[in-house]
Amino acid sequence: MARVVMRRVREGEVPYDGGTAIQEDPERPAFRGNGPNDYVCVQCGNVLAESMHEMQMTYKVRVRCGRCSTVNVSATDEHDPSLRNR
Repeated sequence: MARVVMRRVREGEVPYDGGTAIQEDPERPAFRGNGPNDYVCVQCGNVLAESMHEMQMTYKVRVRCGRCSTVNVSATDEHDPSLRNR
């Protein structure tokens, strides 16, 4: 299982069709799938999404960490607009 560190959302960075998931319990990921990657908070390392495929974790996916309240985005710094259509 690969561990992917998400990044902090920048001010004003809001995709028109995205939303923010709120992790209510820091002991349970906000998302759970059957892929190869665990996505963790950039600030505290808490697991936010477990066993996810890269194609599921697009620019639209944001998660507020239940432990430190940091809003994370799974996309890399080099955003690929074509991922919006997936």
